Amino acid sequence: MLAPLPYWHWIRFAEDRRFELDMRQVHAAIDGFIAQARAGLERQPELRRQPANLLQALVVARDQSGSGFSDEDLRGNVLTMLLAGEDTTAQTLAWVLYLLHRQPQAADRARAEVDEALDGADIATELAQLEQLDFVEACIAEAMRLYPVGPVIALETRRDTVVAGVALPRGTGVMLETRAAGPDAAHFEQPEAFLPEHWLPGQWSRQLASTRRAVMPFGAGTRICPGRYLSLVEMKMLLAMLLRHFELEEVCGPGGAPVRELYAFSMRPAGLKAALRLRRDH
Repeated sequence: MLAPLPYWHWIRFAEDRRFELDMRQVHAAIDGFIAQARAGLERQPELRRQPANLLQALVVARDQSGSGFSDEDLRGNVLTMLLAGEDTTAQTLAWVLYLLHRQPQAADRARAEVDEALDGADIATELAQLEQLDFVEACIAEAMRLYPVGPVIALETRRDTVVAGVALPRGTGVMLETRAAGPDAAHFEQPEAFLPEHWLPGQWSRQLASTRRAVMPFGAGTRICPGRYLSLVEMKMLLAMLLRHFELEEVCGPGGAPVRELYAFSMRPAGLKAALRLRRDH
């Protein structure tokens, strides 16, 4: 995606051939998942009226007459749900740990919230426990405001329209830069600071509804990321486990330097190193 020229149309290096082999294996696995879903629908036809999972729902949509949903569309959507989001979720977690290490008071508050929600348990095993982690979720939202790992969203206009005086005919590719509002003082007080309170009712969130509309790391509208809630659950689960059992001894760049951003499809913390130690009071 970032190459200036699509050289692989004419020349394939060893890494390109390895990538093609890997993708053939991924597609074979996906075809197997789809075949299993279809077999399950054959055994239980009532699932076509109420699919038990997303894969079954996609297969049902593909099989509907006149859906316009091809086998290739089905495979592409399964691939997206299978792979997309794992790196962005992991990188967001890395940024959260980096920011919590630099703000010990926020880390202590998040740890206290986790201890209360888990009530002696080692890990979160119920959604009800995660729903109590408002401050932890605010830490995640604040990390996504300061370091959005998806700073660019590619869109395409579905009809002729005009945006800010610029005519965009139907089918025009549009690159949406999502991080502009994050450091904007018009939306956030002390926008350069890591303040999870920006996302909680109180002093910093007098315009909380507008701040949620200003920063949209998962997109918005009908094209919002379908993995949004899964990603938040995953991040809260892992942060709860880490904060319950460990302290952040060091989270930094190479040689103790501040971490810099590196854009490679998603924005990642370059060279981030993390050292944890078991909690002394646990």
